Amino acid sequence: MDFKNINIMVGIAALFSSVSLNSYSSDLNENKMKNSNNYEIIKSDNKVYTVLTPLEEVIPKNLKGYKEYDEYAHSLMMSNSSQPFLTKDVGNNFVIYMIPHHEAAIIASLGVLNYTQNQKVKNLANRIIKAQEKEVTFMQKILQEGELRGNDNVKFLPKIKKIMMSMMHKMKLYDDKINNADSITKNYLENMVVHHLGAVDMAKEYLKYGKNEELIKMAHKIVLSQEEEIKEMQELLK
Repeated sequence: MDFKNINIMVGIAALFSSVSLNSYSSDLNENKMKNSNNYEIIKSDNKVYTVLTPLEEVIPKNLKGYKEYDEYAHSLMMSNSSQPFLTKDVGNNFVIYMIPHHEAAIIASLGVLNYTQNQKVKNLANRIIKAQEKEVTFMQKILQEGELRGNDNVKFLPKIKKIMMSMMHKMKLYDDKINNADSITKNYLENMVVHHLGAVDMAKEYLKYGKNEELIKMAHKIVLSQEEEIKEMQELLK
């Protein structure tokens, strides 16, 4: 499949629709994520957002309160409308899952910056945003250039899906409409530990099967940097 002329549909969950995020979460709890159609692709101003949509267009401008940032971040990862565009290629499938994963971390980090009073958490969030923005741009570039093909392995995708499913089970939505700085900081750190662990596990799986030299370098970087950030966040939680 040539991705140079195809917009890969990873629909951003319709946070602003009448569909509730909690209904999808209950499906996750019943291990029915792959069959859920609860989310629609956002069509705003006649635009359809995809994995190749520039990051600045994906980041919302009208979210109110940390709860909406958190829900939006979760929805990015839980939308499964990319399924028709997955192939047997390891690199292709890795970036299709990792792009929205990174975007979710960026959204959550932007949200926590608005509310936390902890300077160390602010510094961490800014580092996460900076690093993952670069990686999203890089992954979109190689995906759009059609470089990720020819490395087929049917064992890889089920493992990535299992990692994502496990991660989503462990993450907890911020469910308070009140923007309490301490509660937001705690929720962000707890979820980001789980989120980082998911990224590390996916990167390690890619390193077992991947052949794209640039993606291999990125995967190594994810493992090293995010394992260090996990330790940092665990210390902050103490």
